[in-house]
Amino acid sequence: MLYVVLALGLCAVIIFSIKRRPDVAVSIVTIKGIASFLFILTGLIAMTENAVLPKYMGALTIAGACLGLIGDIVLDLKFVYPDDGNKYLKIGFMSFLFGHLFYSASLITAYGINKTNILFGAVGFAVCFIGVFIAERILPVDMGRFRLITAIYIGVVGIAVGLAVSYSMVEHSVHTRMFVIAMIAFLISDFLLSGTYFGITEKDRKNQLAITLNHLTYFIAQYLIVLSLAFYKG
Repeated sequence: MLYVVLALGLCAVIIFSIKRRPDVAVSIVTIKGIASFLFILTGLIAMTENAVLPKYMGALTIAGACLGLIGDIVLDLKFVYPDDGNKYLKIGFMSFLFGHLFYSASLITAYGINKTNILFGAVGFAVCFIGVFIAERILPVDMGRFRLITAIYIGVVGIAVGLAVSYSMVEHSVHTRMFVIAMIAFLISDFLLSGTYFGITEKDRKNQLAITLNHLTYFIAQYLIVLSLAFYKG
């Protein structure tokens, strides 16, 4: 059942990625919502089928995925209803920010936490937080009023990256390695998103290749995280 739902989800992702254009229609948001719902369902099935999975770890992961679903829908509504674009963008950022906090909490619940984990998480936050301000100076983007919240959000992603790397170095498990790959995919996705959301020129904001790759890397990350629940061995 797990891999049937996973296959359906990946089909929805492919359809969405093919149809997603700079000018977003409500029907496209619906397809995106289906793709997102299916990664939540994948996670729920993986959680119920893995008898050794800690209950709270699974619940935190699913909570993070649900916030991802909210963020998915809200962010694309920014393009459907441009007059309220800034409001949708802020809600979307906050949804993903708290989603990543839940993902970090799920790792801590599964593996505990020590000084090394804290150090890796802190370094991840600092590098990603500062990296946003450096990137804005180098890349043709202008984040304007969203500069700080973007930096905080990417910093929170950096915490999850740091934690995942620190646990992977000790555990050498499929679960932690899948998590590391997922978090790297998230960073790539967010890098691509910066141009399509904050690009200085309309050409940058409507770059079809960047839009497609942004969503593909994003969904790869989400599906890897929920699927990793099936590979947790304790």
